[in-house]
Amino acid sequence: MISPYPQQAEVNIYWNLLKDLDESLKVQLVTRLKKSLATKSETESAVTDEAQRAYVGMLDKLKAYKAYPAGWDGEDAVPLTPQVIANFSQLLEVIDKQLLIGLTIFPETNGTLLIDCADKEAGISLGNDKFSYYEVKDGHVTGENDIHFSVQAMAQVIKKIAA
Repeated sequence: MISPYPQQAEVNIYWNLLKDLDESLKVQLVTRLKKSLATKSETESAVTDEAQRAYVGMLDKLKAYKAYPAGWDGEDAVPLTPQVIANFSQLLEVIDKQLLIGLTIFPETNGTLLIDCADKEAGISLGNDKFSYYEVKDGHVTGENDIHFSVQAMAQVIKKIAA
């Protein structure tokens, strides 16, 4: 009988492939396989949990920043625009959540959103219909301004700077 659990299904397949081997050798190999699969599953689960926490954290911050009024900085800061919020929300829904690990967001005083890569010198500024990014590598600043916003273009830049 094949189990509905993927790991057990893999073990069953390997067990059938090993059917001509000595019984004690089969037991040793399958035991090692189970341990290997369990370790792999725990590692993947931990990464997935971290990505989920990053995603939820971004949603929470976005919700808080959305409520910031005009002058939120004590001076003349503009609240995030509805379009910036919509753009970032679209991105969050489709992006590989693993890419969010190590990123954080901040509102900028001009109504745009800064996506900062905490462990690297890199960031993205998201506006209503365009975004810009920069990164510092080996002492050189590179980046691009006025990129037309699309979820795909933004995800590509995040992949580039987060890598």
